[in-house]
Amino acid sequence: MSNTLTTILLVDDDPDDQYIFNNALKVVDKSIFLSIAKDGVNALEKLRLFKPDLIFLDMNMPRMNGMEFLSRIRMLSTYHEIPIVVYSTYTSAEDKSKAASMGVKDCIEKPVFFEDTVNTLRKVICSYSPQGYA
Repeated sequence: MSNTLTTILLVDDDPDDQYIFNNALKVVDKSIFLSIAKDGVNALEKLRLFKPDLIFLDMNMPRMNGMEFLSRIRMLSTYHEIPIVVYSTYTSAEDKSKAASMGVKDCIEKPVFFEDTVNTLRKVICSYSPQGYA
């Protein structure tokens, strides 16, 4: 990973959550490129095109859910160093434990309010970007 965070892949099937995440990210840092995948299958397709600096992963999606995506991506050594943050409405303790054993850096419950989403993204992005955010 480079010294600055330039690309994020959001893997989430909910259009409203995609919209909120995208707008919150613009408040935090307009220079970060956001790519959105609607499920794990679509995310694997996007990973063939570019390598993000950080992945936010929903757990509950059609076709290929978050846990299945994690299993697949961890079989591909090219992507081992990409930090993955589970970003989901609900994640069971069992899924959190399993995700952690698969190298997930953090499990975050999706905030309800826009300002909380901004603050959550600022905190996570700051932890992966040396330049930080105020």
